[in-house]
Amino acid sequence: MRDPKRVLKKLLGPEADVEPFAETGEPLEQTVEMFRDVVQCRNIRDYVQDQFGFDLALSPGVFHRLLDIPQINYIETTKRDLEVETVSLKVTRSPTDPVSIANLNSVLRELYASLYLIQERVSKDFPSAVLISEMRSEHMDRVQQLVKTISVLHGDLTGYLLTGWKAGKIEKEFLALFPNSKKAHPLRSTFPLIEHELELYREILKAQDKWQALQLDLFAIIRHPEGIRPLLENIQEMGNRLWQIIYQSSNIRQCVDLVGIDFGDIQPLFDNSQVPLNPLG
Repeated sequence: MRDPKRVLKKLLGPEADVEPFAETGEPLEQTVEMFRDVVQCRNIRDYVQDQFGFDLALSPGVFHRLLDIPQINYIETTKRDLEVETVSLKVTRSPTDPVSIANLNSVLRELYASLYLIQERVSKDFPSAVLISEMRSEHMDRVQQLVKTISVLHGDLTGYLLTGWKAGKIEKEFLALFPNSKKAHPLRSTFPLIEHELELYREILKAQDKWQALQLDLFAIIRHPEGIRPLLENIQEMGNRLWQIIYQSSNIRQCVDLVGIDFGDIQPLFDNSQVPLNPLG
């Protein structure tokens, strides 16, 4: 980097004074790279919010509700005698305590794992799912009822000979729920396939309930034109950037303090009014 002071000035904005940063004697190149990582984390947050409808910049209240997930609630600490102790964050922190970068990373790690399992289930076990482009959580109960009812109407020997009018009524309702899922119709022929496919949607519904605090709509996420993959990539990227921010900070602690970043509170990290950084820097 030829002129890190110039780049830093561009990042901090025209009104900012970069001399205090230079006077610390800390490497400005590393400072610039760290601040760029912060900007990238903000870009990822905006993208996920716009494309998938939830916020990765967790509020204290949301994080406290996520402590119902054991993998987030329980952390291991090493005591002076090197004995490992498991600590519950529900016990050690208040619901209003700020969310740290480490807290956020634990959420990102577990969220990635949950979403990755769904992606694997879809790609390996249900690559040709016929309802996936139109399925919604509010459809689940009714679809299960329709499939169960039409399966009961199907006679082993007579088929729908005696129950055709009832089956037709069910198919009409099913078609109204999934008008564009052509391979799912007619239900009297496809109900064994749909019954099997419901296993996937029950798993998605269970995962959605697990992450209720984030107000995730996992059915909307799997309906995304590119599926879950871009969300997974962005969650992983944010996690990597956050750890890089922590790693880089060891050599530029004064510069970090000057800009106002606090590893114990992610709010300034994502709030440009508290830590102004130019995304074009």
